Amino acid sequence: MKKTFVITANVFIMTVMLIFVVLYSNLQSRQTARIQVEHFENTTISMERVTENYLEGEQRICDVWARYINGRNMTIEDAVSFIRISHVLPNASAHIVYLDTLSGLSTKARPDDSGDYTVSYKRMDFLNDLSWISDIGESINISRAYTNPVNGEQSLAFCNFINLRNPETGDLKKAVLLRVLPVSELEQKWIFPQEEYENAELSMIDANGNYIIKGHSFKNSNFFEFYRSYNAAGPAESKELVQKITASTGSVSMRNSRGDECILAYTPIDTKAGWALLSFLPVKELHVRTENWLLVCIVSAGLLILFLFDLAVMLRFNQKLKETAKEAASASKAKTDFLSAMSHDIRTPMNAITGLTEIMKRNPDDADAVKENLEKITLASNHLLTLINDILDISKVESGKLKLSPQTFSIIETVENLENILQPMIKEKKIDFDITLSNIETEFLYADALRLNQIFINILSNAVKYTESGGRVTASVYEEKSEKPGCVRLTYKVSDTGIGMTPEYMETMYQPFTRQTDSRVNNIQGTGLGLAITKQMVDLMEGTIDCTSAPGKGTTFTVILDIPAAEQQKEKMKSENDDSDLQGMNILVAEDFDVNWEIISTLLGMYGITTERAENGRVCVEKMRSAAEESYDLIFMDIQMPELNGIEAAKEIRTLDNRWASSIPIIAMTADAFSEKRDRMYERRYERTYI
Repeated sequence: MKKTFVITANVFIMTVMLIFVVLYSNLQSRQTARIQVEHFENTTISMERVTENYLEGEQRICDVWARYINGRNMTIEDAVSFIRISHVLPNASAHIVYLDTLSGLSTKARPDDSGDYTVSYKRMDFLNDLSWISDIGESINISRAYTNPVNGEQSLAFCNFINLRNPETGDLKKAVLLRVLPVSELEQKWIFPQEEYENAELSMIDANGNYIIKGHSFKNSNFFEFYRSYNAAGPAESKELVQKITASTGSVSMRNSRGDECILAYTPIDTKAGWALLSFLPVKELHVRTENWLLVCIVSAGLLILFLFDLAVMLRFNQKLKETAKEAASASKAKTDFLSAMSHDIRTPMNAITGLTEIMKRNPDDADAVKENLEKITLASNHLLTLINDILDISKVESGKLKLSPQTFSIIETVENLENILQPMIKEKKIDFDITLSNIETEFLYADALRLNQIFINILSNAVKYTESGGRVTASVYEEKSEKPGCVRLTYKVSDTGIGMTPEYMETMYQPFTRQTDSRVNNIQGTGLGLAITKQMVDLMEGTIDCTSAPGKGTTFTVILDIPAAEQQKEKMKSENDDSDLQGMNILVAEDFDVNWEIISTLLGMYGITTERAENGRVCVEKMRSAAEESYDLIFMDIQMPELNGIEAAKEIRTLDNRWASSIPIIAMTADAFSEKRDRMYERRYERTYI
């Protein structure tokens, strides 16, 4: 892969990711801002409820006072004395003024004269028009914020009409009762979460935008005038804003007197028609964008680091590719050398087989020569079969398809057979050989006996092959206690006095296709696969294999395996081979290859079994369809045949309208040595039983 393309692709991906992060960050910012604005609106609604409860409570006190005064025909002095006694809030006071003179008395004296309780509202324009004051109990009669004429504090007044008795004439005279509270009393109820809205402020306006309570950020005397002064708004937009603020809950974005963008949340005060509560907060107080830009910076730095890392990895990867290519070339050469040697090893026994066969054709009457040649052909065939099996085994190992097939077996019989198998080679080379079994308390084990036997034979046959005449080979198998529950530990140890191995070769001796470079080794038949296969099988059985060796001093291999004990230990039974029960059987053989048919029919005939041939799967099905019931005892079915293969033929036989055909045993035959074919036959056997 070209470096320019990789760099371009990385830059493109980084750019796309940065654009995505920026867009996503902006989207998150907008969503966060919207959520915070909604929260700000909800906080304003909460403040409105607090305000409403406060106004209702204070107006209720004023109503109680007014009803009491009107029901007792009091003078102004009597009314002031009553209210002074019933005061609860230390900062609250009451003013009673006559409508005709707008002067009267206060429940609290002036700060500069403790004996002066007079009060005058002649300069307070909100009492010039009293139409906003309803009868007692009908509504909240609250004034806008004004300067208390007694103490100069910004205050609110809850009002009611009352009738007072003139002490001189006894006539009733109209007056206004004002329950006066500092604006700070209400502001103390407006508590915003300081960690969220430290600089938020609240205001109240009437339907015309006049301030009932004005926040310090508003410079004009009317909110709508303030809005038009610092925000570009036409008549239609201003009218729409008035309708929104006085009749609904929501928020708008606007500028303050310094030109800062702010959020104005509004909600109507239900208990006072036309009035609205306003919450004012600079947008910067929402803290929306700081974290997002931090995210962009972090992602940018991360992508840059990733790009530099990718570049370093790419350079390292290219170097590795060069090294791998070199190793691949070396491996290819090794395999080429192996195939070259293998072709020689295969041709050697093949030449012997074909040559000896030709000799027997020319001298068929020489019985001794024929017998001798057949023995040589058998040896060459066995050697050729060993070569083929090794190649197939290493192929399965490398593809991960080598599977274990556990079964119950006798370890004693396995070791005895091991000695019998290698006895001819041992006698031929005149080697002093000794094999021992010791401490075997559990004879029957449950494992793959074939693979275990292969491990034993590979190691022992190598010891015999690479030990010169007159040398010594010893093997021992002994049982120990295993740490795995239900298992026994078998130790297999083989020592020889052979040519030994160099330290350099021992580093690679378990790799396929390798043999030690030695003139003595070159003269010994072998594939260089035995140790590789053995190591893989030991690993597959979760065991260990160790080796000690030195050139000219021999070799010792030690294999340790934890093998499950068979559930039931069997009794040894000896029985004579009695094949009399096979005589008289009739078997249908589906085989397309003539030589194989002749071999099968001849071998079966030796046991008194008659056979009938079907040249392919189609012929086999037709013979079963037309045959009389119980004509055949079983079927030998070749898997690979023309017309109809063995599996398809078995399927059709099982579907014949004949109970005998649906249950006749069918034995699969194949020269395919790979395990997936065998596994496929087992799958067929367990689901609807084809074979």
